[in-house]
Amino acid sequence: MNAPLVAGHAPTSILTWVEGRPVTAAQFCAEVREMAAALPSSRHVLNFCEDGPRFMLATAAAWLRGQAILLPPDRLVRSVLRLQRDFPDAYALCDTPEAERMARDCGLSIARVDFAGDAGEAWPPPELPLDLEVACLHTSGSTGEPSRHRKYWREFTGGAGALSHALGPLPADGVVIGTVAPQHMYGLETTIVFPLLCGARLLPTRPALPGDIAGAMKMARSLGVHRAWLFTTPLQLRAFVAAGEVKGLARVFSATMPIDIALARQVEQDWDARIEEIYGCTEGGTLASRRPTEEDFFTAFDGVEFTIDERGRALALCTYLPAPVPLGDRIELLDAPTTSKRIRLLGREDDLVKIGGKRASLAGLTATLKAVPGVVDGAIFFPADDAKRLCAMVVAPGLSPADLQRALAALIDPAFLPRPLVFVDAIPRNATNKASLPMLRELAVSHGRLRPEAAPICVTASFASSDPVFAGHFPGRPVVPGVLLIERVEAALAANGRRVAELTAVKFHTPAAPGERLDFRIVCTSEGEARFEVECGTTRIASGACKVVPIE
Repeated sequence: MNAPLVAGHAPTSILTWVEGRPVTAAQFCAEVREMAAALPSSRHVLNFCEDGPRFMLATAAAWLRGQAILLPPDRLVRSVLRLQRDFPDAYALCDTPEAERMARDCGLSIARVDFAGDAGEAWPPPELPLDLEVACLHTSGSTGEPSRHRKYWREFTGGAGALSHALGPLPADGVVIGTVAPQHMYGLETTIVFPLLCGARLLPTRPALPGDIAGAMKMARSLGVHRAWLFTTPLQLRAFVAAGEVKGLARVFSATMPIDIALARQVEQDWDARIEEIYGCTEGGTLASRRPTEEDFFTAFDGVEFTIDERGRALALCTYLPAPVPLGDRIELLDAPTTSKRIRLLGREDDLVKIGGKRASLAGLTATLKAVPGVVDGAIFFPADDAKRLCAMVVAPGLSPADLQRALAALIDPAFLPRPLVFVDAIPRNATNKASLPMLRELAVSHGRLRPEAAPICVTASFASSDPVFAGHFPGRPVVPGVLLIERVEAALAANGRRVAELTAVKFHTPAAPGERLDFRIVCTSEGEARFEVECGTTRIASGACKVVPIE
């Protein structure tokens, strides 16, 4: 079965603008067909386009060509090189000289993106198979290594329908303004998929600096548009509000992290715009929303329900997704004990800190830090996986370390007081303004306040089906014996000067078949322990821990 690439538009309706020139839905479809025919033959592509309409054109052309766009968690060279290693057939779509330089530096071939302007019109829109893999996204990595998730056209069309049903139609004279890059799931859904499939129009700008929202609305008025929906994040929104009043924003949507209620009230008062908070995740996309000035709970979108499984994990059940989506948050079900359309967030699943028999929330501790007068921004985190004490990174130009220590001592239990305090000019944040844990740790090390954490040991293995070990081992459906996985962990540790003294824990999550590529990741702590994980793609195969000693 197929579904159209463009929906909710008449052929003559404006989809976006390029250099001030309107691009209708029919003109866009013609541009997509022309560009798709010129793209290299491949299965994967990295979209480095910075301009919103050109990113949309490049993405749609790649999809029509049957290609999946790879969206790294950030634009760091090391992240791109990791994708290039995993997807050696990938090339880059670029619309700026800077993007082309980065692609060349990473050894990628390049396809340049621009609107031809003379492609004519094409209608009806082309259709894509619902089972076409269209994207491979990565989580933000804010709490560790990013994880990978493949997305299919069925999921995008279903998610767009749910989002459109929840938000309602955009005014006929309105536009969408997005502040999050479309390389992130939130930005992709709201500024690319939403305009393509829900009849919305994309304003060709992405505000970043505090005064840019006013500039965006000025651009909109010059194009004959006087109302807009803004999709943004709490941190960006705070900066925009501080820059002054903005006229013409009908609705403001915030996502990626909880919004402060006082900020939400200020937006509605100063901008005369309704503000709504969207809840979602990379794995499932946008799932629910609420009006934070009136509700403390989220209501699921059409086709979405929430549940808690027998292990206590929160799950989203979506009719357009192939399997339940595990959530990174703890939730309270408000409608029924089994499934619910309404939920209350209780905090991140990995946010709970236990020290000395006491419990606290990292988000709560960070909020306390940021509430200290003179603190502009901050983050409290564990400086290493095996750390016993928390660390704080702080932007506070007018405070001394001693002043901040005294202030925190009056507000935080001694067990959770962060040491050291690392004063910086800015907190490292990713494209959605989340403080990335690896980046926090790296910056703290560069400031000389923390010891470098030992690099993980990463190896890859594959066990051929001809190996004698599979003879008689689950006949007809051979699986890799667990002992082989443990032996490979031991071999990797031995190659790095460590001997396994005792296997303290091991769990086999999913069977691995002969011939499958298995990725081993081993982290050695300073206390003589090694923790390991074995994955096949994004599926966890095994995990465990062992005591290790140096090989003499």
